[in-house]
Amino acid sequence: MIKATAPRFCPRKRCPYYQAADNPITKDGTYTTRTDATPRQAFYCTQGKHRFSETAYAELFGKHGSFKEYTQTAKLTQYGLATEAIADVLEKDPHTIQGWQEAIGAKSRQFHLFLCMAVGISLMALQMDELWSYLRKKAQQLWIFIAFEPHTKFWFNFTVGPRTNASASRLLIGLKKLVHLLDNQRVRVTTDKLAAYRHALTKHFPAQSYVYLQIVKKRWHRRLVTVKKCFIHGTSEDFPEKTQNTSYIERFNLTLRHSISSLQRKTLGYCKSKTHLERHCDGMVREVLLCRVPPWPQPAGV
Repeated sequence: MIKATAPRFCPRKRCPYYQAADNPITKDGTYTTRTDATPRQAFYCTQGKHRFSETAYAELFGKHGSFKEYTQTAKLTQYGLATEAIADVLEKDPHTIQGWQEAIGAKSRQFHLFLCMAVGISLMALQMDELWSYLRKKAQQLWIFIAFEPHTKFWFNFTVGPRTNASASRLLIGLKKLVHLLDNQRVRVTTDKLAAYRHALTKHFPAQSYVYLQIVKKRWHRRLVTVKKCFIHGTSEDFPEKTQNTSYIERFNLTLRHSISSLQRKTLGYCKSKTHLERHCDGMVREVLLCRVPPWPQPAGV
C-alpha cells in the first residue's frame, strides 16, 4: 500500500504566494455547479486571502463539465474512440471534448510524476522499444519511444519524435528524473538493434550502472527467420533465465495498438465472432435509420 499525500499549494498564478510551500491551505466547504450536482471541495489560501476550487489544481478548471463527463471522456478515449465519436456519444461539441482530453492528459502526467516521486522507484530492469505511426500521411512518420519495466509492468515514460538519437536521448533523460539507480546492482537493459539506444545509454548512463543486451531479429517477407542475442555490455550471466528478450514491452505495444485508435492496424480488428459482427452491423443500420429517415409508421396491432 502506498500512503502519500500531495502537498497543497495555491494554484492561482496571479496570487503572490503561488506555489509557496509555507502558505497554509485549508478546506473551506463544498459547492456544486449548474452542470454537476457532485459536491466539489473548496480551499482557502491563507496568505493570499482568496478561495479556489479543487479543479484549480488541474487543467479542468473552467471547462464547464461534470466529473461524470470527464470520467466518461477519459474511458472512451482509452478505448480508442475518436474525438468526434465521443462528442456524439456525450452530445457535446468536438472542440469541447478536445479541450477536456488535453486537460485530462495534463492531469494524468502530473499524477504519473507524483506517483514516481512518492514511491521512489528503483530501476532494476529496463526494456525499450518504439512504435511506428504517422501524422496525417505516411510521409510524416512519427515514432513513440517507450521505457518499460518488465517485472512490475510499469510504464515509466515515453517520447514522440523521429527515429533518431535525439528521441532516444530524451527518453533516457526523462527516465533518469523519475528513478534512481542502485549502487550495488546494475540495470539489465534490453532493446532491439536500433543504434540510437546504444548511443543514448553511452551518453547518459555511467558504464558501470548497466548491462546491455540487443535482440536482433531478421525477417524475410514479413516472416521472422532468426533471432540473435548480442551482448553489447556484459555477458549472458548478467541476464537470468527468461530475461533475455523484449517480449514484455512488445506485448505492451500490442495493448497500446488495441487501445489507441491512432496506432491501430487493420489486422488487429478482424472479426472474432460472426454473431457479434451481425449485431454490430444491425446496430449501425438501425442508428442510420433513426438518424436520417423519418419515423416509420407502426403496423396495425403492434
